[in-house]
Amino acid sequence: MATPMHRLIARRQAEANKQHVRCQKCLEFGHWTYECTGKRKYLHRPSRTAELKKALKEKENRLLLQQRSFFPPHVHQHWRNCRKKDQEKKV
Repeated sequence: MATPMHRLIARRQAEANKQHVRCQKCLEFGHWTYECTGKRKYLHRPSRTAELKKALKEKENRLLLQQRSFFPPHVHQHWRNCRKKDQEKKV
């Protein structure tokens, strides 16, 4: 059973923890969303598709770096030359 003293301590701890609470409406610290008097702020976030494309591109870059560290430099130069020739043929 909670005594009045326990309730007082719990209330004070909740007030102290508010310093680390971020309002989901105005994005400010120090109060809960239901206590907010500010305006809602727009927070731009990338779409899920953009995040997935970015992750895929990073994965491809990591694989390329692994390949480059595996093969000697003259092989990479040969690949670059082949790519240039293919591009010239397309034009």
